[in-house]
Amino acid sequence: MPAKNDLLRRFRGMFWGLVVGDCLGSPIQFSDKDRHVHVTDMLPCLFFHTPPGYWTDDSAMAFCVADSVVRCGKYDLQDIADTFVKWLREGYWSSLPDAFDIGGATMIAIRGIESGSLRNGDEDSQGNGSIMRLAPSYILNYGNPDRTILYEVGDLTHQSKRVRGIISLMADICDEHMQGHPTIVQSMYETRDEVDNSGWAVSTLQAALWAFHTTKTFEDGMITAVNLGGDADSIGAVYGQIAGAYYGFEAIPERWLSAIKDREKISDLIESFLKVAVI
Repeated sequence: MPAKNDLLRRFRGMFWGLVVGDCLGSPIQFSDKDRHVHVTDMLPCLFFHTPPGYWTDDSAMAFCVADSVVRCGKYDLQDIADTFVKWLREGYWSSLPDAFDIGGATMIAIRGIESGSLRNGDEDSQGNGSIMRLAPSYILNYGNPDRTILYEVGDLTHQSKRVRGIISLMADICDEHMQGHPTIVQSMYETRDEVDNSGWAVSTLQAALWAFHTTKTFEDGMITAVNLGGDADSIGAVYGQIAGAYYGFEAIPERWLSAIKDREKISDLIESFLKVAVI
């Protein structure tokens, strides 16, 4: 197993990579490939009326997982579920006063949580909601031989065998990156024209893999990933997680980090979370 300090820098890279990718991709979310401004820095999002550096549901839900672990001092699935409800109903950990950019499956699932269910969705619900927020679950689960925590947190909104398979594949990729080795898993896409930029879990992970393997730095890969358009914030968030796990926190450009709303508050949350999650 890697030294603790090396793991921490990769865990930070993974979590912050998620946030950076979400914030960078949000302004061109929903746009067709190459029918948008070319993103290299934080921009305002006209669709949601947010200034540069504001995050969407991807980061908010990841923050909710981390927040629960910090408050409870341990993994508590019911509390994570309740925190998702608090985000939806009260805007908890949203970058705006209210929750926004909520996928249809996630909305239905959180209503299911309110009715007492911790497993929501079905085989037709194969969106990327589970992998866009994977980092805190992965960090909590790291070193365990099974994927129980990843699957349980994923099932809160996207209960699906297919999605579980994508979660497992993404965790395998991050396992390789935590060891300092670039993943041997190749994208099913060979060219940019082939890349599907939709919000499906399968295509989102494959798009992020394509961006990782066709570039040599965290920055170049992130720019490549978010400029695919489509579900750009989630493609950026997934790329940021797998690339952050490989390159480490120090590879993330400071100009991106400094532009994120409430950076110190987020930093405090992530560092507090790591103290509980990493033994």
